Amino acid sequence: MSRRSTPPPRLILERERRRCMDPMERYAERHQHLELGNLSVCASEAPVPPTAAEPEPISAPELPATDRTQHMARVFTPEAIAEAREVLGPKPTNSRDVTTYVRSVACLDRAQRDDGWRSVPWAGSMEIADPFSGMGPEFANFSEVIAHVREQWTLARHARCAGEARIEPILVVGAPGIGKSLFATAIAHRIGERLSIFSAGGAQDAMQLCGTDARWGNARTGMVFDLLSTGDSASPVLVIDEVDKIAQESTGSRDTPVNTLLDLLEEDSARRYRDMSLQLEMDASRIIVVCTANERERILPPLLSRLTEFHITSPTAEQRRAILQRHLLRLIERHRCPTGITFDEMSAEAVLATPDLDVRVLLRMVRAGFASALATESGKVILAPPRRRVAKRRIGFI
Repeated sequence: MSRRSTPPPRLILERERRRCMDPMERYAERHQHLELGNLSVCASEAPVPPTAAEPEPISAPELPATDRTQHMARVFTPEAIAEAREVLGPKPTNSRDVTTYVRSVACLDRAQRDDGWRSVPWAGSMEIADPFSGMGPEFANFSEVIAHVREQWTLARHARCAGEARIEPILVVGAPGIGKSLFATAIAHRIGERLSIFSAGGAQDAMQLCGTDARWGNARTGMVFDLLSTGDSASPVLVIDEVDKIAQESTGSRDTPVNTLLDLLEEDSARRYRDMSLQLEMDASRIIVVCTANERERILPPLLSRLTEFHITSPTAEQRRAILQRHLLRLIERHRCPTGITFDEMSAEAVLATPDLDVRVLLRMVRAGFASALATESGKVILAPPRRRVAKRRIGFI
């Protein structure tokens, strides 16, 4: 057997020195920076000036002309994190407050990861193909929205740096079940970003978005901070579902969903977005916000002025056929099924002739027919229209 070689004494002393260091000192040593022009290079040791007896040091290889600011953006600044740590104060002695303190420290450590930088990989990158090219058959009635998002995507790809790349917030208005939430989810999957959905229906406060006030013992961070701190991207997708159902009776209050959304949708105020539980300021201006609504008239005018709105109509018979075929192909890819499985044309024609069936019901019918075809080992997917509920007559005296 070959004996394991003993590390040199210098390496053993270095390991012992780093093991005895304070975690914060170890973090600071690992993230020392040397400013080279506009570039920031991470170094583990301070540079030692060459002496006369030593040979001339070998020059470092030339760094690429572009730095990380081209594909990354700073979301959390060191000054904001230091201010939040100062507000947090020392570790409390009360056991009830220790849990909140430890949770807050962990959140700040997540924000400080990578010195607060987050990636925007599609900004300034001309090599990435158009991710919206295949959305036409599946979302045929969303063609206008897809064209707008593609324009925003093109502008972001031609941005000089990631800090200038931004996709404007959009509003998708249409009848229930037309596929608005499904479209927003597809955008996140297409560009490879994280997705979070805020259900605005009946929301009375903004705690879910901007966090709970730090004075509460069970304070929690908000959805915006969680998206930016736990992920690696500065441009996650935030879906505000049913924005027309936000409670309007409390709009005069300071911490309402309406006021929070107004700050988030405006670029200048979003650059100074603050999480209430940590009192931490962050740059949330690159978050891709997609709002959905059923009725435009119920949306407050200040929100409408900050959104680019699109009205989605019900898909035509040909568009519904394309949606059904696309969904069937997706099911075939995910499951083991007989080869050559197709729709039963008679049932498909009957369903397509019913214009009042929304997209959600159509997709449910495809899944049910596909499951039935797998159970019977048949090669035909039969679409059975849903049964309509008949109102029961009341029995009694009037």
